[in-house]
Amino acid sequence: MGSRTSSAGSAIANPETGKRAYVQRAGGILALAMALITAAVVAPTRALVVVSDRGSADTTRPSDDPGVSNVGTVWGLTGTYLGNGWMLTASHVGAGPVVLGSRKFDPVPDSTVQLQNPDGTLADIIVFRIDGVPRLPRLQIASATPKVGTPVVLVAHGKGRGDPLVWSGHPGFSWGAASALRWGTNVVAKNAVRVNSTQTFVTEFRKDGATSHEAQAAQGDSGGAVFVKEQGKWRLAGLLYMVAGYQNQPAETALYGNFTLCADLAQYRSQIEKLAVKPMKHGPSKQKESRQS
Repeated sequence: MGSRTSSAGSAIANPETGKRAYVQRAGGILALAMALITAAVVAPTRALVVVSDRGSADTTRPSDDPGVSNVGTVWGLTGTYLGNGWMLTASHVGAGPVVLGSRKFDPVPDSTVQLQNPDGTLADIIVFRIDGVPRLPRLQIASATPKVGTPVVLVAHGKGRGDPLVWSGHPGFSWGAASALRWGTNVVAKNAVRVNSTQTFVTEFRKDGATSHEAQAAQGDSGGAVFVKEQGKWRLAGLLYMVAGYQNQPAETALYGNFTLCADLAQYRSQIEKLAVKPMKHGPSKQKESRQS
């Protein structure tokens, strides 16, 4: 299957200035990203790492399912199936073997497309073909950037909640040992932000005012899906690709006040939709589709 490489770094945020630097999850290692935004002072209530992790409640589909089955793994991290044979993930994850449910799919060689910003720079978002067509619905991309305060559902295949901890006055959790497909909730805290050459909206991991299944991204969540409701229908609004932590925050932790950065897919909708309707250049090889052992 091959291996993934990544650069190393540390999460950064200065509690005294109220600023946090955004950091990228690349193969499970934090890589420093050169961007800062001003953040409000966080009053640490109840929240959960990656996605809320109360027993098995958040590893099964929610009753109002936004599209959990379309989220799987790429290189053991996360990717989202758009439909018509196309996968979506973060560029730093890369195209690779895909598992959706119990089925495994190989990437189609030379099919990767990295999405672009209007100025021609490349975003941290790629789409690529898989060899085989899963029996899953086609996801619809959100038509507009979600406004601040909009509820969102996050779905990804990363680390869950570990033991509670307090670091430098900031409560939170360590990451759990096992990765699993989980879902959680949050609200948009900031939008219209460009970070790491990617149009972005942001959620904040909160204790006070937390949502019922408060979620903060962790190792393995890059490439995960962020869903919103538009006119009563679920739409794919974001792609998980970065997080923000405090300066010198211990590794493998999620603390109240941390941020999750989501690529704003409404800004790339026209590119995605043009690709999503493209027919395969050659028929998918059904015999290459296999069940995961």
